[in-house]
Amino acid sequence: MIQIENVTKAFKVRHPNNSWFRNLFFPRYTLLKALDHVSFDIKKGEIFGLLGPNGAGKTTLINILCGLLQPTRGGVLIDGENPEKMKQRFGVMLGTTMIYYRLTGYDNLKYFAKLYNVDNYKERIDELAKFLGLKPFLKEYVENYSIGMKSKLALARAMIHDPPILFLDEPTLGLDPNISIEVRKEIKGMGKTILLTTHYMEEADILSDRIGILDKGSLIKIGKPGILKNNIGKKNASLLDVFIQLTGEKK
Repeated sequence: MIQIENVTKAFKVRHPNNSWFRNLFFPRYTLLKALDHVSFDIKKGEIFGLLGPNGAGKTTLINILCGLLQPTRGGVLIDGENPEKMKQRFGVMLGTTMIYYRLTGYDNLKYFAKLYNVDNYKERIDELAKFLGLKPFLKEYVENYSIGMKSKLALARAMIHDPPILFLDEPTLGLDPNISIEVRKEIKGMGKTILLTTHYMEEADILSDRIGILDKGSLIKIGKPGILKNNIGKKNASLLDVFIQLTGEKK
């Protein structure tokens, strides 16, 4: 379903040792590699968890998969096609940044349904509102929503055109534990192909069929959660133990 082959992404950054004068008139740049020759596939119907410390390259990879960024080298294919041609085939949730706070929940979903040419948008909004528990809040302005309701609305926005593929970047970030459990159940029950990034090890363990661990832009390990835990040589190891051993990070 999704092929990521030899993807490298480098950004130009101004040299930190230059004076303000040199940066203004004679800027020097260094290359910062956000991704370094990353390759893996995601199978149809699979939930793939992508883990890594801050700055590991997770969001950069999602932006490339969405067509928001172009890789410096390598490429990605969705159903054998360039992401630019497949935007109807995937939905994207980047936290709560892609919803409009000065509109009602209903107007947000209607607006995006129109962008995606959803003919039966009223029925689709009603279906998603019931599925995510949004129905009592649809007529309220989003600026008055709790963090949990905003996250659910952002998830509904990503699903409005019923795409077979979802890219979910930190879908439960900042939610209280009870709301997080609800959202995880909803994600697990979708039956879609999902790329999920998260900082919550328990969430990745519960949801993911396979997990990839990024560190400093490189994919350092990939496998099923149970196999990753069994292979680190520690009795009753958790996914957090795997993460710490592979990346040196302390969560």
